[in-house]
Amino acid sequence: MSQLHNSKISKNALLIQFGLLFFLILTIPYDTQLFQSLSNGPFFAFENWFQLATYRTSFIPESSHVGSDVRGYYNWLIAFLAATLILTGLRKFFATRWHTNTDELYYWLRVLLRYRLALAVIFIGIVKVLPLQIPEPTIGDLHTEYGDFLLWKLYYLTNGIATAGYLPVIGSLEILGGLLLLNRRTAVIGAGLLLAVLLNVVLVNYVYDIGEQVYSSLLFLMALVIFAYDWPRFYGLLIRKTQVYPDGYWPRFTRPVAFIRPYLQALVLLIAAVFSVQAYLEWKDSNYPFPKENGIAGISGVYNVKDFVWKGDTLAYSLVDTIRWRDVVFEKWNTVSIRDNRPAAIDSTKARITFSTGRNYEYIGNAGRHFFTYKHSKNKKDSTISLRLVGKIDSAKTFRLSLNKLGSDTLLLRGATQAGDSLFVRLERIDKKYLLKEGRRKPIRIY
Repeated sequence: MSQLHNSKISKNALLIQFGLLFFLILTIPYDTQLFQSLSNGPFFAFENWFQLATYRTSFIPESSHVGSDVRGYYNWLIAFLAATLILTGLRKFFATRWHTNTDELYYWLRVLLRYRLALAVIFIGIVKVLPLQIPEPTIGDLHTEYGDFLLWKLYYLTNGIATAGYLPVIGSLEILGGLLLLNRRTAVIGAGLLLAVLLNVVLVNYVYDIGEQVYSSLLFLMALVIFAYDWPRFYGLLIRKTQVYPDGYWPRFTRPVAFIRPYLQALVLLIAAVFSVQAYLEWKDSNYPFPKENGIAGISGVYNVKDFVWKGDTLAYSLVDTIRWRDVVFEKWNTVSIRDNRPAAIDSTKARITFSTGRNYEYIGNAGRHFFTYKHSKNKKDSTISLRLVGKIDSAKTFRLSLNKLGSDTLLLRGATQAGDSLFVRLERIDKKYLLKEGRRKPIRIY
């Protein structure tokens, strides 16, 4: 009986030792893309704080594009092999130091996972509660064909227009779960809550090719390991309905650890509070994740192309002409998007909160419109406005135009393309009423 008990302890100790090494390796802050992105902006910017809280160990870089590429799992394999080699090579050390003290070893493994997971999900929850990760659709989005969006963008746009508070609720649950993880007594409740939330996140990533399949799976695995410690007690109480006993292990800390421990929780809460303020100010004052530069006042909206003159030749409206524009959208910020009959280049970059990608959310995942940023200046001699449009995906594609306002609903554009071809366009604003804005219970005529 004693030999069987010792064998069970030995197997448990070996598994926990392996788990600690595995997750320690996956906690190494090695990611070349992370280091490059952090160097692109102020260190204390909220984008950098978010990246540091949600970093992933990438010995083999993950793809920066959406889709079903799961090369990130190779990093799990590397961690698995490295932990196996370390455990095999240092078997004598682990056997003498942690042969039977599995409770202490499992405790420190859970501490590592609790704080790593808590910091990540709190930050992720904050950008969901504030519409930073998934904002409302732009005017350009509302005038793009459904089939011209990538799958992940359809999911984001669908959640962006949800009025039942889906995203704030999910974000609040993630924040609550993260806060519960910071306390040993409530950690299992937080882990159970996050298992339910993160399972949904993992499935959504695979179904909609969002590109964060590996990272969401890692967060789910962390929550699962934390919850597994108390699973036998939950199973006995709720399934078998037998008498169970609470965890009787109480860790003993050295004096330095006992001194630092309460300050560690306070530090995590302080970091989360500072990030919350930064994120709110960024969303409120700088229009994140859209460009922060204002557009021309009073012209935002969708415009029908009434007249289109190309190199002196008037082109009639057509569904097949590859030169004539079909409609033009001016956003409230300095973005113009044009819809025509040519296939638009699509940017499949992941929607991440980073400096390296800039504020690209509005045009990534959209294959139905050509997006341009513009600089504008008012001519002092007359009322015309000079515009220089530069393609957001293809910066070699440019227009130099002058804009005249005729009343409040008509715009005249004159100028030339980057190739020197002359262009004249008359735009008429479409008095479009969006049911999303009007509400379902208000009487409205759409014709």
